[in-house]
Amino acid sequence: EAKNANEAKTRFLFNMSHDIRTPMNAIVGFSSLLVQGENPEEREQYMAIVEENNELLLQLISDILDLSKIEAGTLEFHYSNIDLNRTMNELTDSLSPRIDKNKVQFSFHPAKESCFIYTEKNRLSQILINLITNAIKFTSEGSIRFGYELRGREIYFYVSDTGCGIPEDKLQGIFGRFVKLNNFKQGTGLGLSICQTLVEHMKGNIGVVSEEGKGSTFWFTLPYKPAMADDGRAKEAADSCRER
Repeated sequence: EAKNANEAKTRFLFNMSHDIRTPMNAIVGFSSLLVQGENPEEREQYMAIVEENNELLLQLISDILDLSKIEAGTLEFHYSNIDLNRTMNELTDSLSPRIDKNKVQFSFHPAKESCFIYTEKNRLSQILINLITNAIKFTSEGSIRFGYELRGREIYFYVSDTGCGIPEDKLQGIFGRFVKLNNFKQGTGLGLSICQTLVEHMKGNIGVVSEEGKGSTFWFTLPYKPAMADDGRAKEAADSCRER
């Protein structure tokens, strides 16, 4: 067990050193060109590359921190009442600028006119951002749609796209650590693994349905808990989630 743990640590350090070095080299290299460059168009291009790699490096560091908290068992969850539709609309607004609206239609589909639930807002948002970001990465045209459905005592969340899809032989290990479908696409290979851990901590399940060349639907379920009243009791379902 000690030998296996040491080998796992070695693989982790190898992957991390490579993944950190890639955006760092781009940031350092293009920052130098940015200082030396005089052509406004070239400078703007260099700035875009630096900004893109800054975001990648920050995401990588965030994933590593989450992974370390998972390993140490110190991952924190803070539950509260949330307006689910409002939370999902906020995600739509924050992620829309990343999408080429001329080629990809991005939309949120609420199941209820209003829906107030008791859950962990930050972790729910983190899971959806990871899944939607992946959809954006692999969808060059068509549509990306996400939403939720109430299914008895569960809430079913989904992110569907018309992207490249996932080969059947890679579906089984898609939620593993450092698994990347395309090594030429930016990413850490940790996002889906972290999503799975978060969902399982929140007593839910996660999965994917995909066909190569036709797109993918990533889904997860969480226990449905109506918003809590001030006295700690669950509010009536009718007050929590109203039909459209």
